[in-house]
Amino acid sequence: MGEDAPARNRKAERLARHLERRARDGAFYFKSKEITADVGLSAKEIGQFLLRFEDEEVAVEGFTIERWAYSGGTRWYVEPTE
Repeated sequence: MGEDAPARNRKAERLARHLERRARDGAFYFKSKEITADVGLSAKEIGQFLLRFEDEEVAVEGFTIERWAYSGGTRWYVEPTE
């Protein structure tokens, strides 16, 4: 019933690539629900991957991410790495 690991990895990679591309233009804030159409994932899936990125359970390149604020949903802060 659950997804297999390769499918989850592809989704995480798709999200990471999207955030890396956006981070090339500088730091930014966003809510998961704001990028669902851009990455083809639900806000819940995005949130789960972001927690893993933040905790460094999933290696990401090109940016760092942190939970910034919660007001009607978690707002994330993404900053490019050098």
